[in-house]
Amino acid sequence: MSTVDWYGNVSMIVFFAGCNIRCPYCQNSGLIPLDSGEEVDLDYIKERLEIGMNPVPQLDAVVFTGGEPLLQPDAVIEAAELVKNHGLKLMLDTNGTAYQAAERVLRTGLIDRVALDVKAPLNPEDYGVVSGVPPLGGVFSESVKKTLRLCKELGVEVEVRTTVAPTVSDEPSFVRRIAEDIKGFAEVYYLQQFDNQGEILSPELKEMESPTRERLVDLAAQAIDAGLEKVYIKTRFGGLERIT
Repeated sequence: MSTVDWYGNVSMIVFFAGCNIRCPYCQNSGLIPLDSGEEVDLDYIKERLEIGMNPVPQLDAVVFTGGEPLLQPDAVIEAAELVKNHGLKLMLDTNGTAYQAAERVLRTGLIDRVALDVKAPLNPEDYGVVSGVPPLGGVFSESVKKTLRLCKELGVEVEVRTTVAPTVSDEPSFVRRIAEDIKGFAEVYYLQQFDNQGEILSPELKEMESPTRERLVDLAAQAIDAGLEKVYIKTRFGGLERIT
C-alpha cells in the first residue's frame, strides 16, 4: 500500500521481476533477473485487492512496477483486466524501451496513466551510457520516443520521471535536453533524488551522497526554462515539491 507512488491516490503496488536495462543507480537491482520473483496466480492478486478494499475501501488505484513489467505483457494484461474489474484506476510504471509490448498493452485501453522513466536525453549516446547497455542506446531511445507518441495518440496520461544521480544525470544541460525532448508529451515532470539506500547496482554510486535539494531545484529550473509547466522535485526527507 502506498500514497507516494501515484500522488493523490492510495495504491497497491505490484512488482514485476526482470529488467532489460542496467541503470547504475538502480535501487531494485535484485529484481533485474527474470527469475528473481515468485510466480503467483491471479487469485493471489485478487485476494490482496479485496483485503485493501474491504470492509472500508482504502484502495482506489493499483501501480504495476518493477523491474520492467512490459517484459511480461501477457501477465500485465491479465492482471490489468482483474484490476479494472474491481473498478480501480491503474498506472503502469515502465522504462519505455520495449515498444512492441507497450503498444500491445496500451491499446487494450486498460491503462489509465503511464509513469515513464526517461533516463537520459533521447539520443543513442546518452541512452546507451545511462541504460548500461551501450549497443542498444539507439533502440532504447527510439522506443521511448515512440511510447511517448503512442500515449499522446491514445490519450493516456503520462508522468515522466528522471532520477538525478551524481556523475550520471545531474548536469543542467542533461536535464534541459530531456525536458526539450519530452515537451508536449507529459502532463508532469518529476526529478527524483538518487538515494544510496537499497540494492544499488553500482558500488561506486552506493558510496556517493544524494544530490542536495538545492541542486534539484536548480535542475528543475532548467526544465521550466525549456518550456515544461509542471515540474516537481522529490527528495527523501522533503517529499514532493512543485518548483515554479
